[in-house]
Amino acid sequence: MRVLTATCLFVFSVFLASASYAFDCGKLDFGAKLSDLDDGNFILYKQVDGVSYYNYVGNCRLQVHQDACPAISYAFVDGKYYARIIKVSGRHKEDILNKMKAAFGQQIKVKKSGVWTQYSCNMTEDVELKIKCNDKTGEVRSAAYSVKLRDQLARNLKNDPVKLAN
Repeated sequence: MRVLTATCLFVFSVFLASASYAFDCGKLDFGAKLSDLDDGNFILYKQVDGVSYYNYVGNCRLQVHQDACPAISYAFVDGKYYARIIKVSGRHKEDILNKMKAAFGQQIKVKKSGVWTQYSCNMTEDVELKIKCNDKTGEVRSAAYSVKLRDQLARNLKNDPVKLAN
């Protein structure tokens, strides 16, 4: 009987522990509902044109943390996870480009607009990554988002949620 009780308590504690760590910041689970992801660590900081921007104050370690101290935002539209937006300073764009090539291959599009250089590539079939580097200040902005969800949401939004996060 003790073994059965201990086993039940262990299984129950595993369920409680997994519920408290519902959000994995490295997982791009676009389209997921905020209510399913929120483990109490999402802090709303801005709402613009139907887009809600949150900071995540829970435990989060991404590849970018090895090279910089990022400011990370999460955009939600109609309560759905739309984009992860990252800002950093002091990164060299050649380092960023080399890491993108190593991770996603040579198929990186480059577009120059004034002091900004934009790099874009497909992380997966549905997830696009855009990185903008300010050639003067060294500021870097990146956004990863679902292409399919972006197309759906574009019909309802006046502005691109990724651009609004700046």
